[in-house]
Order: sequence, then C-alpha cells, then structure tokens
Amino acid sequence: MVALLIGLIIGIAISIPIGPINVNIISRGLKQGFSNAFAVGLGASVMDFIYCGAALLGLSAIVHKIEVNFVFQAIGFLLLIYLGIRDISTKADSFRYDSDLQQSGKVRGAFFVGVFMYVSNPALVAFWITLSGVVQSTGSIIDGITDGVLFTLGVGFGNVLWYYLLLKAIFWKRDSFKAETLTLLSKVSGYIMLGFSAYVGYELLTNFVMHGI
Repeated sequence: MVALLIGLIIGIAISIPIGPINVNIISRGLKQGFSNAFAVGLGASVMDFIYCGAALLGLSAIVHKIEVNFVFQAIGFLLLIYLGIRDISTKADSFRYDSDLQQSGKVRGAFFVGVFMYVSNPALVAFWITLSGVVQSTGSIIDGITDGVLFTLGVGFGNVLWYYLLLKAIFWKRDSFKAETLTLLSKVSGYIMLGFSAYVGYELLTNFVMHGI
C-alpha cells in the first residue's frame, strides 16, 4: 500500500505544473464543459500510466524509439498550433451556452487530444526513466511486481484526481467571470499553447538535423 500511496502523491505532483495539458483542460472547461475537458485529462493520465509502467518494466526503449517519437511529436506540434490559434480567435459568445450544451462535447476526440499532447513532450521518457530508477533504488517503495503495479496505478489515479479537482475549482468560480474576462483568459491560453508548440517544433528540427528523420 505504500507504493500505491507514493504513486498517488507523485501522480498529483507531476500534474500540477502549468503545461499545455493543464492549459487546454482549463480552456475546454470554460468553453465546452466538464466532460469534454476531463476527457483530455483522462487521455494524459492513461499515457502517464503507460510511460510509468514501461519505465518500471524496462520497456522504455520501445517508447523512446526515435521514429515513433518523431511521429508523435509532429502530431503534437500541429495539434498545439491548432489549439493555440483556436483559443486566440475565441469570441465572447463561445462562453454563453446552456447547461445542456456544455456537456455535448466530443469526449472521444478530447481523450485523444490529451494522448497526443502528452506524447508530444520529448522530455517525458527521460523523466520516467530517471524517476523509476530513483524509486526502485530505494528498495523501500517497490519490492516486486505487485508494488510496481500499485505504484503505477497510484500515478494514474493521482493524475485523474488532480484534473478532477482542477475542473471542480474552475466550475466553482466560473459564473463569477464575465464572458469578456473568459475571452481574455482563452487568448492567454492560446499564446501559451503556441509557446509550447515552438518548443516542440525546435525539438523536431533538432531531431531532423541530428538523425535525418
């Protein structure tokens, strides 16, 4: 149970820093409702679960295969540009909707947005390799396959819990914002997205020059 608890804490901790996934979840929560935004978080959580498990089982080389990584980063790069431009061009009317409409987003598509946004980050493989090495080296957290599974499940549940609490906080305060204020926040999130797309684009260019992909 210690492994599960530590995994849960780590899962929450790694989800808190502001990044493209949190920014997109906030933006979608304000415009498209809880279900659509939460699906993005679920997509990212599933990938955290997979990356964590792969690192613990020593399968990270597959995830880190250069050609596969390049394709995912390219898709993520284009996705970040699209989402950034969409958020920047958002109008105030986008935030004026009925409660029924806010739950009618395309949840499945949002889930895969979370997946591709996650895998487009080139630093995550190295992060999980390092973290899993640290966790396993202690000997007091993971002692066998069962502890490894519990730790990985804890990471996934920690992710999901953070995104759930984040959206609950957003909806708690949402009605206190004017549509114009929400529009400004959407534009800020759009520029943040474009900033992250520039970083991913730089990594893509670097990989292309170094590996000729």
